[in-house]
Amino acid sequence: MDPFPFPTTLEEVVGLVKRLYQPGSPQELSQIQATLQVVQRSSEGWKLADSLLGINDELLQFFGALTFTVKLNSDSESVTEEDVPILRDRLIGWLINVASTNSSQMVIKKLCSTSVVFFLRFPESWQNLIRHVVCSLCLGRVVPVEELERLPTSDLLLRKADSRSKITALWFTAILVEEVGKVDGKNVKNLRFHDRIRSNVDEAVLLIWDSIAGSYIDEAGNRSSECDTRLVREGIKTFQSWVFYSLRAILDSTHTFPELKRLTTPVLNWMAHPDMFDVACEVITDILTHYFTFLTPEDESCLAGIIVSPWALERYELLTSGDGDSEESLQFGRLIVAYSEATVLKIARNWDKQQSRTLMKMLHGMLKVPGWAMAEEEISGTTFEFWSSFAEFLLDPEGIDEDQLGIVLMAGKKEILQAVEEFWRKIRIPGGHQSQSWLSWTKDQRDGFMTFRKDVADLVEVVYGVLGAELFRRLVNQVLGALFQADEGSDVVWEDVEASLFCLNSLSDSLSEEPEEDESLEILFGGKLFVILADFGNHIPIKARQTAVSLIGSYSAFFERHSDFLPTVLNFLFISISTPTLARSASKSICSLCASCRGTLTGELSTFLYQYEIFSATSTADDIAKERVLCAISYVVQALPSDEEKLGPVKRLLGFVEQDVQECLSLVAQQNEEAKEVALLALRCLISIGRGLQVPEDVPILLPGEGPPQPRSFWERGDGLVVQRRLLDIVRTLVISLHEDGEVVDAACAVFRTGFAETTPGPFVFAPQVITGFLLERANNGVRIESVLSTGCTMVSSHSTDGSPDISTEVMQFMEFIMTLVERMQDPQTDPEASQSVVEFLNRMLSRYVNILVQYQPTERMQMLFGFVLNALAVREPLVKKAAATFWATFVSLADQPPPVQAAIDGVVAMCGTALAEKLVWGVGGGAARSEVDSLAEPLKRLVARQVKAKTWLSTALSRDGFPSPNLTDKSKTRFLNSVISLRGKRGTNQIVKEFWLSARGSEFDYAS
Repeated sequence: MDPFPFPTTLEEVVGLVKRLYQPGSPQELSQIQATLQVVQRSSEGWKLADSLLGINDELLQFFGALTFTVKLNSDSESVTEEDVPILRDRLIGWLINVASTNSSQMVIKKLCSTSVVFFLRFPESWQNLIRHVVCSLCLGRVVPVEELERLPTSDLLLRKADSRSKITALWFTAILVEEVGKVDGKNVKNLRFHDRIRSNVDEAVLLIWDSIAGSYIDEAGNRSSECDTRLVREGIKTFQSWVFYSLRAILDSTHTFPELKRLTTPVLNWMAHPDMFDVACEVITDILTHYFTFLTPEDESCLAGIIVSPWALERYELLTSGDGDSEESLQFGRLIVAYSEATVLKIARNWDKQQSRTLMKMLHGMLKVPGWAMAEEEISGTTFEFWSSFAEFLLDPEGIDEDQLGIVLMAGKKEILQAVEEFWRKIRIPGGHQSQSWLSWTKDQRDGFMTFRKDVADLVEVVYGVLGAELFRRLVNQVLGALFQADEGSDVVWEDVEASLFCLNSLSDSLSEEPEEDESLEILFGGKLFVILADFGNHIPIKARQTAVSLIGSYSAFFERHSDFLPTVLNFLFISISTPTLARSASKSICSLCASCRGTLTGELSTFLYQYEIFSATSTADDIAKERVLCAISYVVQALPSDEEKLGPVKRLLGFVEQDVQECLSLVAQQNEEAKEVALLALRCLISIGRGLQVPEDVPILLPGEGPPQPRSFWERGDGLVVQRRLLDIVRTLVISLHEDGEVVDAACAVFRTGFAETTPGPFVFAPQVITGFLLERANNGVRIESVLSTGCTMVSSHSTDGSPDISTEVMQFMEFIMTLVERMQDPQTDPEASQSVVEFLNRMLSRYVNILVQYQPTERMQMLFGFVLNALAVREPLVKKAAATFWATFVSLADQPPPVQAAIDGVVAMCGTALAEKLVWGVGGGAARSEVDSLAEPLKRLVARQVKAKTWLSTALSRDGFPSPNLTDKSKTRFLNSVISLRGKRGTNQIVKEFWLSARGSEFDYAS
C-alpha cells in the first residue's frame, strides 16, 4: 500500500482523523497514525491543536488535546520563556470552553491530562495551579495569575459554581496527583514536583470538601435532600487519589498531608447513601488495607459505629442470605474483613465487648453463605487474610496483659477452630445429587473453587501453629467418624473424608515427630481406610482416592519411621496406577515412599517388579507414571547390600525398557511418526532408573584412593559388564534407528549424565572412553554439538575432583574435535551456541587438565584457539561473552602449577596480554551492554591483581585515539587506568569500571573521588 499523502489543509487532516477512528485494516490504520504523528510534530502542530479543539466533534476535539500533549512532549524546548504563560492560558481557556459546552468526559479529561503534562514540562511557571484552574472555571474566563490574590477564596467561589465546572476541576486535581505520583520522589531533580503538590494541598482540600460536604452535610452530619450524586462521586474519587498519593509521598520523602484527614468523616457518612456506597466503601476499604494510620481515632470510632449499625446489619443479612452476591454486597464483605484485619489487636483485647462479638459473628457468617465457594459465592474467599492475620497474632500476642493472655488465647483458639470447620465444609467436592453442580460449572468456576481449596490448605498450615495436635487429631477423627458410620449401616460420606484428608495433606510439612501426632497417624494408616480405597469395586469418588494417594506421598517420613504400615498403602498405590486419572499422583507417591524407605522395602522388590510388569502391559499405562515407578523400584534396588544382588533386578528393569525399544523399532519399520515418542520414553525410563540407582547423598562412601586397594568393579567385568553393554546397546540402537534425531541424542546424553553424579562404580557409571567415543561420534556427524560438549563438560568436572580417575586421553580427544570445530567456525559469532559450548568446555579443563590446553601441539593451533576465546569477549551474545570472561578471569589467575605447565601458562598470558587488555577495555569502555559490565570487570580485576605487566597492556590499549570511545578524553582514560591499578582488583573496582562505561556512553564522572 502506498503511503498516505501528507495533508496540506485542515480538511485533509480532519478526514484522516475520522478515518483513524473508523474500522480498517491494521496496516491502513498504522499508516494513517504515522502520517498524523508527523503532522502533530510539525511546526504547525500548535495551530492544528487549536483548530481541532474549535470543531464541535468529540473525536476531533480529543485529537486536538492529544496534539497539544504530543507537542509538549516532543517540542517543549522550542517554547520561549515569553510563550510559556501564553500556552498555559490557552490550555486553561480550552478547558473552560469544553467544560461549559456539551463536550464529552473523554475530551475534558484529555485536556486535564494535557494541562498536567504542561505542568510537568514547566513547573516553575505554574505555582498555584489548582486555585488557578478552580478560579478560571468558576468565573468562566482565564484569570490572570496576578489577579488570583484579589479574588474571593476558592470555597466562596465554588459555592456559586455549577457542577460541571467543579467536576472538571476535580478531574484536573486527581490527574495531577496521579501523574506526579508516578515521578520518582527519591530523585532530587523531581522534588520540585512534589513540593508543588505540597503547596497546593489546601486548595485541593477546599475543592474536595465542597463536592462531598460543603453543600450537602450540615454541622450535625445531616444530608440535604438535594445533591448532585455525580459531583459527590467524583469528589470521593479525587479524595482517594490524594490519599494514596500521600501514602507514596510518605514512603518516598518526608512529606505528610494531615489536611486531607478532615475529609474522611464526610466520606464515611456517604456510605449509607445507596448511590454512593460503592465508591465510598471502596476508598475506605483501600485505606484500611493499605494505609490504616491515615484514619484518626475519631474516624476509626465513626467507622466502628457504622459497621455495627442497623444499616450495616441489614446489609450483612442480605450478604449472608445467599441473595446478596452483587458487587456491592462483596464490597461490604471486603470492608468488614479489611476493618477486622486492621483492628485485630483491638478485637482480641475486647472479647467481651459487643463490637468484637458482632465482628466475629459476621466473619463466621461469611463462611456459611450458601453456595459453592468462588463458583456460586465469592465472599468466603475474601476472609483468608483476616484469619491468617488472626492466627499470626495468636502465635505472637503482643500488647496483651499477662492476666488477660490466657483468656485471649483460649477464646482465639476457639474462634480459629470454628473457622477451620467452616472452611472444611466449603472445600468439599460436590458429590451425589450435587455432582451436577460440578458438571455445570465453567472452567473459570472450577479453577476458582480449586484455588479456594489451595488457600484453605495454606490457612490450615498457618493455624496449625496455634491449634497444634488438637487440629490434627480432630481431622483424623473426622475421617474415622465417617468410616464408623459405614459400620453402623450408613453410607460413607466420601466428600467429608476427602475434605479431611485434603487438610491433613497440607499439614505434612508442619508436623514434628511428637508421639501424639504419630499416634494419630498410626490410627489413620493402620485402619481400614486404605483397604476400602484399594477395593475399586466400591463406588468411591475418584477425588477421594486422588487425595488419599497424595496424602501417602506427603507422609513418607512417617512411613520411614513406621515401616509396618507400608504394605497396605503401597498395595493401594500400585493398584491405583492402573487407573489413568490416578496414575501420575500414585506413581509420585510410590516414588516418594521408595526414596525414603528404600532400606526397609528390599524384601518387596519382587512384588514391585511384578506389579510394574502388569501395569506396563496395559494399553493405558501413563508414560510419566512408568518413569516414576521405574525410578521408585530403582531406589529399592540401590538399597540392596551387594552388587551381585542388584544384578537380577537391574536386568529385569532393562528388560522392561527393551520392550519399549522393540515397539520403537517396529514403528520405525512402519515409518510411524510415534516411533520417536516411544524412543524418548525408553530413554527417559533409563534416565529414571539411573537416578534411582544413584547412592543417596547421606550415605558415607569411600572416595577413590581411600581405604585398601579395590579390585576391578563388578560392573566392569563378567555379568556386570554385560549389563553395561546392554545399556549402551539400547542407547545406540535408539539413536541410530531414529537417524541421529537431536532430541533423541539429547536424551541419550542425559542417560550418561546420571552416572557422572556417582563416586562409586555402578551400572550407569560407564568408562570415560566409552562415553567419549559415543559423544564424539555424534559430534563428528554434526549432531547436537552443544549437547555433546555440555555432556563432555559434565564428564570433565566429575573427573576433576581429588582422587577421581585421570581422563587426559579423553580430554585430548575432545580437544582435537574442538580444534577442528574452531578452525571451521573461525569467528565465534558464526555459531554463538557452539562457541559458548567450546568456551565452557575449556573452562572445565582449567581445574585439572590445563596442561593439555597450554601444551597442545602444534603451537599454531593452540594460538588460534586462544585467539578464538579472546574474540568471544566481543560477540553480541551475552552468554558467550560471560563464558569467555569467566575463562580469562580464571586463566590469568592460575598459579602454583607444575613448573613446565606454569611456564606454558605464563607464556600464553604474555602472548595474549595486549589483546586481552584491548578486548576488556573495549567492553568496559562502552562496547558491551551495561548488564555485561560486571562480567567483564572480573577478568580485568584478576589481570591487574595477578599480572605485573597489566598496566603496560592496559595503557597500550587506552593510548589509541578515539578508543574505546570518542567520548573519552586522554585525561579520563588516565584517571581510569590509575584508579584501577591502585585498587589492584580490590573492592571498588566494579564501581570504577561502571563509571568508565557510563563516561564512554556520554556521562562524566570524577574517578579521583
